[in-house]
Amino acid sequence: MLKEYDGRQMAADLRTVVLVHGFFRRGRNMRYLARKLEERGYRAFAPTLPTTFRNVRECSESLARMIEKSVPEGESVHFVGHSMGGLVIRDYLSRRVIGQLGRVVLIGTPNGGTPYANLMLRIPFSRQVLKSLPDLAEPGPDIGPPRNVPAPEIGIVIGTRPDFVRQLLLPGEHDGMVTAESVRRVAASGEMLVPCPHEWLHWRTDTAEGVASFLETGKFQPEPDEEERGEE
Repeated sequence: MLKEYDGRQMAADLRTVVLVHGFFRRGRNMRYLARKLEERGYRAFAPTLPTTFRNVRECSESLARMIEKSVPEGESVHFVGHSMGGLVIRDYLSRRVIGQLGRVVLIGTPNGGTPYANLMLRIPFSRQVLKSLPDLAEPGPDIGPPRNVPAPEIGIVIGTRPDFVRQLLLPGEHDGMVTAESVRRVAASGEMLVPCPHEWLHWRTDTAEGVASFLETGKFQPEPDEEERGEE
């Protein structure tokens, strides 16, 4: 069962990763990634944010309060977000300097928006009820770069195999919900392609292994060491 650790528990471990879920989800939606990262020695913190009825800025402010309460000051912290969760992380990092900031991974994040959100905005009162929709619509939210200098290394995970129903609904390479072009609308130092629909990207073993590798090395697939290179 996914745990939401308090500050005393988290103080015992200097490797903490904050996992942020997407639209219409809760913290438990990140439990598979949390378990896999905990097996690697990380302390996983997966809060539940109001991503359905609040916009990215409001969710970012909620995240800030939860981190302030649950993560001891000076502790090294990495961030991993799925879908809208990646936008929340980007907004959070654009508004404050984080001491001991680690690396960031954005999984299927609509940095350039998704046309489905534009369609939903045509429904009467959708904007008033689902306040996150404008941030999810094309061309994407206006979020500044991270405040930290130097900026953290950011890795992106892109889905490339939508289900049969959605495979022809979007142009180019996509996961059925977000295009590869949209995910790439952020300055990233590495990317990973995963043959999977959007909603399952963060539930796969290869994604979890890639995320762990990026957090540890800054690469989704670590380069072979010198001895292995010599044998090639």
